[in-house]
Amino acid sequence: MKLVVVLVIAAVTGLILFGLRYGQRSSSTRGGRRGSFDSYESQHQPTPRLPPAVAATELPSVRLRVAPSAKPPQLGDSRIGGRPDLPKGTPWPIHAGRPLSFLAQFRLADVPRPGSLIDLPSDGHLYFFYDVEGMPWGFDPKDRGSWAVLYAPSGAELAPAAPDPGAKPPHEFKAAAVEFAVEATLPDPMSDVVERLALDTVDDEDYAAFLRSKEDTDATLESRILGHPQLIQNGMQLECQLASNGIYVGGPEGYHDPRVAELKRAAADWRLLLQLDSHEDQGMMWGDSGRLYFWIREQDLRAKRFDRAWLVLQCY
Repeated sequence: MKLVVVLVIAAVTGLILFGLRYGQRSSSTRGGRRGSFDSYESQHQPTPRLPPAVAATELPSVRLRVAPSAKPPQLGDSRIGGRPDLPKGTPWPIHAGRPLSFLAQFRLADVPRPGSLIDLPSDGHLYFFYDVEGMPWGFDPKDRGSWAVLYAPSGAELAPAAPDPGAKPPHEFKAAAVEFAVEATLPDPMSDVVERLALDTVDDEDYAAFLRSKEDTDATLESRILGHPQLIQNGMQLECQLASNGIYVGGPEGYHDPRVAELKRAAADWRLLLQLDSHEDQGMMWGDSGRLYFWIREQDLRAKRFDRAWLVLQCY
């Protein structure tokens, strides 16, 4: 009888200890903390294969982040929002009789230039403007002039600029200093770059799996200089090539224009110059949490013909 009682007590005690140990673990898992087994498993998952043809298209990019400092940008500093520091005597860009809104300026000496970024000038300043009131999408050739990219070589005497006081004031965004960080970028599966690769089914599925394995769970904004863009809709190289050459591509009919076959050959010349996300803290909202993409042809970038840049707006 005593032996039976001892065995019952031992069994009950064991069940209580089991519940305490593993019941607490289950509770913590429901609360969002991963157990050691899950962490080990996730760390030892094999990385899906990156197709060699895609790997060859990797491009360096300069990621833009709003600086944590509350100190306002000083004369000539890189920034988004606020007002630009233009060379004295430089007129404020206008379109349809109204001043464009200032988006950003970058002191190029501060921008890292690894790899393919060497085509970016190593000194001077770049300035970006946009018609916030009209908010063009860039698929209409008539949109030309609704944005502006200015380049000022080093040595120019800069001064805080303001639009013509007699004109309707453009929308002004809250100023913020920016920081730069180099990172590698791969083309979006919907991009013209990947379309030209004509991947077979296996490579296409492998690439999709690779991108899923590398998804950035960090919710930071996607603003960058050069590199591959993060698309919201479709590829933009052909769109820039056609629209900048007078073909309306706001509908499918434009892509059936007889000039497309010839123009398409040079679509790959277009490179991302600036991707600007919806920085809500600065008051920037492009459509429904969209992005502005400034594009430029390779040869124009090298020749510093920034006035030939084209813009595309995409949103959700």
